[in-house]
Amino acid sequence: MNAVLSANVFFRIAGFSVFQALLSTFTALLIGLPAAFFCGRRKFFLKNFLLSLSSVPFCIPSLLVALGYVSFFGMNGTLNSFLMFIFGKDKPPVTFLYSFLGIIICHGFYNFPLVMSTVSSAWERLSRAESDAAMLLGAGNFKIFRSITIFQLLPSIISACIPVFLYCFFSFMIVLLFGSVGTTTLEVEIYQQAKVNLNFGAALKLGFLETTIALFLVTIYTFIEQKSKGLKGIFFNGESLEKTKICGFEKIFTSILFFLIFLFFICPLFSIFYNGLSSKRLDSNFTFYNFIHLFNSQSFWNAFLWTFITALLSGFLCAAIAFFYAAVLKIFDPTGRFFIFRIIPIAPMAISSVVVGVLITILVRKGNFLILVFAQSLLNWPVAFRQIYAELEKLPRTTVEASSILSRSPFDTVFRIFIPVSRRSFFRATAFCFALSAGDATLPLVLAIPRFNTLALYTYRLAGRYKFNEACASGVILGILCAVIFSLGKLASSRKFKKQEGSENGIL
Repeated sequence: MNAVLSANVFFRIAGFSVFQALLSTFTALLIGLPAAFFCGRRKFFLKNFLLSLSSVPFCIPSLLVALGYVSFFGMNGTLNSFLMFIFGKDKPPVTFLYSFLGIIICHGFYNFPLVMSTVSSAWERLSRAESDAAMLLGAGNFKIFRSITIFQLLPSIISACIPVFLYCFFSFMIVLLFGSVGTTTLEVEIYQQAKVNLNFGAALKLGFLETTIALFLVTIYTFIEQKSKGLKGIFFNGESLEKTKICGFEKIFTSILFFLIFLFFICPLFSIFYNGLSSKRLDSNFTFYNFIHLFNSQSFWNAFLWTFITALLSGFLCAAIAFFYAAVLKIFDPTGRFFIFRIIPIAPMAISSVVVGVLITILVRKGNFLILVFAQSLLNWPVAFRQIYAELEKLPRTTVEASSILSRSPFDTVFRIFIPVSRRSFFRATAFCFALSAGDATLPLVLAIPRFNTLALYTYRLAGRYKFNEACASGVILGILCAVIFSLGKLASSRKFKKQEGSENGIL
């Protein structure tokens, strides 16, 4: 325990955490930037499918991604079983998974849709005035890209990369499952010190260092977002760049890109479903035995019920907190003069689930599901805030000022204007945070609540007991639950209140 506190080991763990997060972010950028180019500048029939992948990091928990990689790239995974059968080998040929490379590939491909969706949206809205002027002066496409386009896209690239870096920096399950001996991160080491060694002093020191690094990046992220709003007025006016069909060398590059996405993103997710329908006990590759066994288990239904209750409460609380702060911000700081007010809804991004869980363990000792709901809401409400405030931000300042003058109290403005305008985003944010809460296995694991289980934790424990096919079946159910709620939130937010568009537009 003392060795962990020594300066060399202390900073080696911190250095490895930052290094793996940087490489993971670079990998996500390496895949996400070309994908953003094709989505933003080219016409092809798989564009909508590719853009739909941007919801996967939010509605599919990292635990399921890790499970998918194990089921597909593991020693006894689908890919190795297939290659060993085809080439008649006795040992699995693909062995990168349980190593540093496995962590980087898993992180990079899991998060590349975030880079792709953010940058492609910016790329679509780029003005063609600057590129046309450069082309008239004799510049080629590559020179235009490296001297003009890349600088126009830089704010969106940084805005995408910083959250990806933080997700990889705070990654727990993937590093815990794939990390080789001696390759630990701050997040995993905090858990080990607090829950295994019971050295809470060391855990707190590591947590302080981790949070300081993350808070520094979050401050930069907030500053860049504020500045990029001003830059959009320069770069996003005029006629947009015309979309063309993929041709020539781009077809080869697109084929390679789609193959990599299919191999490292689609196949692992599909492999969870495939292994959930397989059973070594029955020696069958297509059976519902694992699902039937789960449905006959009382512990599974207890986990399902607790998942639904905690996720629903957490999702609603996140949206409520986010709406309250968004309304306060819209009334008292509509122009964004006070930078500190903009950091507050982003600050929870600098605090990890493990750190929150350890702090609660120190303060409360034994947690309960209400504490879990509170902790998840504390961490996830910024996600809801971004969606709700985006709707309130569309309100003209004159509308809010007129309402303040004509209303008896600020509550009239909230009930007559803010609530009708943000209803759709409130519902969407609730569903969004529901999915995040339901897929969270880290906080329930750290809190170790007595006689309590969630589907994510239940799946993790099944995998830990080497009941891999049952774990995959449970993972399929968890993934379907998260995806359905997430999709319902998007669908309801766009259709349920469609009849109220006229009244909302009247307000605006």
